[in-house]
Amino acid sequence: MNETPGPHTARPRSTGATPTGTLSISRRRALAVIGSTVASIVLLDACGSAAVSAPGGWVRADVDPSGLIPDQPVPVRFAGTVGGATVAGSAWLVRRSAGDLVAFDPRCTHARCAYDWTDQASFACLCHKGFFRVDGSVISGPPPRPLDRFNVRETDGRVELQVPADFSTPRPAD
Repeated sequence: MNETPGPHTARPRSTGATPTGTLSISRRRALAVIGSTVASIVLLDACGSAAVSAPGGWVRADVDPSGLIPDQPVPVRFAGTVGGATVAGSAWLVRRSAGDLVAFDPRCTHARCAYDWTDQASFACLCHKGFFRVDGSVISGPPPRPLDRFNVRETDGRVELQVPADFSTPRPAD
């Protein structure tokens, strides 16, 4: 008796065996691998801060260092040419109690938003409520690490910052 397979007739199941030298992967597994790869690329791009910056160069900051009060951050502007590119922006400059200068990158380490100095003697990034001490260390919020710093030098009454050639001004807090 010769039966024609119908909707309720069991079909032969694959044994899962593959010819030697070939790899079998399900469509679902392939899509999962592709999806996780794309998600990883997007996540790494969003992190940005871990990426290697363009080589840095020294630019002059618009500040008189003799007027800096210890542990009182001051926003300073800078402009110059680094690696053939014009770079302009700002940084937070702090003269520490010990007399040394610290220059903080004006971009929060969480999402690269701008932050500001507050009445509560802390830096505050209002994008996602990240807070930092005057030394740049994290007080609270989502920032994964302390504020990034620029190298800074003071010579002959001038302050210079070493900034990457690909520096960009941070986006303002929403």
